[in-house]
Amino acid sequence: MTNRRERLCSLALAAAAAFGWMGSATATGSCPGGYLRVVVPNPAGGVGDLIARTLGNQAGTDLGETVVIENRAGATTVIGTNVVAKSTPDGCTILSLTASGVVASVLQKKLPYDLTRDFVPIVGVGSFPMVIAVPASSKFHSVADLAKAAKAEGITYASGGVGSLAHLSAARLIKEWGGKGNHIPYKGNSDAIQGLLGDQIQLFFPSTAEAIPLVKAGKIRLLAVTSDARLPALPDVPTMKELGYADFKPRLWYAFLAPKGTPPTAVSRLTSAFAKAAASPDVKGKFSEMGFITDVKDPSAVSILMKGEAERWGKVIAENHIQASD
Repeated sequence: MTNRRERLCSLALAAAAAFGWMGSATATGSCPGGYLRVVVPNPAGGVGDLIARTLGNQAGTDLGETVVIENRAGATTVIGTNVVAKSTPDGCTILSLTASGVVASVLQKKLPYDLTRDFVPIVGVGSFPMVIAVPASSKFHSVADLAKAAKAEGITYASGGVGSLAHLSAARLIKEWGGKGNHIPYKGNSDAIQGLLGDQIQLFFPSTAEAIPLVKAGKIRLLAVTSDARLPALPDVPTMKELGYADFKPRLWYAFLAPKGTPPTAVSRLTSAFAKAAASPDVKGKFSEMGFITDVKDPSAVSILMKGEAERWGKVIAENHIQASD
């Protein structure tokens, strides 16, 4: 547990140094006290925290608000999401949503909110592609090797928890191969990565942000990435599209939502500020180093994305008989 906390703290400190998290805007905006609260339903120090803080601080400058990041992790994003669903819809409390939040809304049957009914989209900012990662010492050197083994004797794969994007991505691919998989759910991606490094599992689907430092250190091998084109940060890693899996492109995307009833003028103001922040050359450049693909989406496009993701992952959950209590 101590090592895990140290890893998270190291990531948080590195991010703070790289992106200047501690800076804040002058409080001259329209929110009470000049504070805009961004709720992140994930622990501090993680990748989602980094995205929210970086874009929040940048957008806060444009809005004239002091942006306060509030980490409310727990129950696979449900706790933090519910905080925003029940907040005053004044444009001063917003949610940082990821693909994991949509998956949770499909997987968990009894939630205190409905993502479609209780929220309005603000903006989509982009995504981290996923990568197929194996230990550096693995006998697998290609996706074809993995597929062959899955069909022959089966493979053991990790995830950061039941119903996580890594879990569903591996389950979908193994089913497409007609293979067998033994799922080992860890308590978070950090632990799953340690399982990979210790050769306790054969396959894991981390995001590019998690994988790139490990690749540079020679600790893991990447067989493919789920982006449409090869990434500048991983030029030697083929895309799943190149390998014949054109429709297999799970990504850890990010968007911001506001509580239902937020005035359209407030939503428009937030959309403009966060879109501008995401598209700024400085932010795009730093995010690109982690494999992030900036893709700014307006509210209607975010709604379409959320609906499509719910349908896509809902199908995977049903076909693989995955339950929240698994």
